[in-house]
Amino acid sequence: MIRDMTKGKPFPIIIRFCVPIFLGSLLQQIYNLADAFIIRKFVGLDEMGAVLSTGSLHFLVIGFVIGLTTGFSIPVSKSFGAGNVSEMRKRAVNAFYLSGIFSIALTVITVVFIKQLLLVMQTPPQTIDAAYRYIIVLFGGISAIMSYQIMVAILRALGDSRTPLYFLAIGGFINVLLDVLFIAAFKWGTAGAAWATVASVSLSSVVCLFHIKKNHPVLAFKKEELRFCRKRCAELIKNGVPMALQFSITAVGSVIIQSAVNGFGPVVVSAIGTAARIQILIMQPMEALGITMATYCAQNLGAAKLHRIKKGIFLSMITVLVYSVCAGLFIIFMGRVLAFFIIGSGETSGTDAESIKEAMGYIKRFQLVNGSLYWLLGILFIVRNSVQGLGYSRVTVFAGVSELLARGGVAFMLVPFFGFNAVCFANPLAWLFADILLIIVLIVLVKRLSKISRHELRNHY
Repeated sequence: MIRDMTKGKPFPIIIRFCVPIFLGSLLQQIYNLADAFIIRKFVGLDEMGAVLSTGSLHFLVIGFVIGLTTGFSIPVSKSFGAGNVSEMRKRAVNAFYLSGIFSIALTVITVVFIKQLLLVMQTPPQTIDAAYRYIIVLFGGISAIMSYQIMVAILRALGDSRTPLYFLAIGGFINVLLDVLFIAAFKWGTAGAAWATVASVSLSSVVCLFHIKKNHPVLAFKKEELRFCRKRCAELIKNGVPMALQFSITAVGSVIIQSAVNGFGPVVVSAIGTAARIQILIMQPMEALGITMATYCAQNLGAAKLHRIKKGIFLSMITVLVYSVCAGLFIIFMGRVLAFFIIGSGETSGTDAESIKEAMGYIKRFQLVNGSLYWLLGILFIVRNSVQGLGYSRVTVFAGVSELLARGGVAFMLVPFFGFNAVCFANPLAWLFADILLIIVLIVLVKRLSKISRHELRNHY
């Protein structure tokens, strides 16, 4: 359902938009955990560690895709908020064209260089082949992932956060069924998990396209709106590429940390990979609220309603701080229960049992440090997405660089002296560095926009 976020009380609108995004992200992470569980049960702990060890590399590329498509949707959202439907469709169709071009380029680059990246990351020799079989299939399906993400981004730009939830639920369920088929029945190992993901996303993409054609007449493009426009593409790239780079720069920092973790061996790799997946699960409400603020700010900027933007940011900040404190307490006291569900499944005797016990100790330390500082991450999601929604996505690249410097500093300067304890502080330090920069930027940006007349803002979009 398409929703105009420029009217009505801000908080109920934000929450109604946020909940489907959160539920969709939660389902996706549950399906990811199911992947790990199935691999652990039917293939083994080392193979599960191989898949988990590709997490930062996966985020490097898929994060670029998500950032790119989300950035493309920002001008679309502004046009929709301004009531300029024809311009909105022209921007949307050029976003589709650019997504196709970028997907081809990304597929070629990743497939060619993936093995070298795994080696640079010091992936353990006993897991590198399994990791390669998994990630090469996944990156070979980037076109399917890109097509699905751009449709989801456009729908959210128009205020429709429910439709992506439905298709994600269906696609995720199919993904788990295919996991069992490919891994347990066909014995395809880690590659089977990747094939299940690509197949389910491809199906979701096709079904989503038919749904849009049938149920969203506002996206029924007229012939004259289908033309490729270099000016509009330049505007879309101006918004999309910085957001994509921000994701990827952040991911590069994660890759650096992952490289340091890989040097500790398979047990620590499995521990950090498991803890990271649980952390991603816990952070979904914060991320969903952040995504909501990008669309909310963009639509209201198009409608020149700065007072609504200020109120929305304030309310979302209070909400995310309350949640982050509760989530931190939960992960500190209950996080190991979730971890044992993943890493402690299957047979636990002999050497395997000792490895699991050792891994659980590492997980406990990681969750204690990170859970205590989730409030820094909550602030980051709100501030970063609000800045992006206001059209200043280029600034967030510098925030990504600050995160990269923090993680790189930990990997190269602290890990050699403090070992695993330094790894535990890598994320919180990155969140802190980015927060400091983005809070200053947001304050300056809001003051600057306050000096522009409402008439000028509406005419711009």
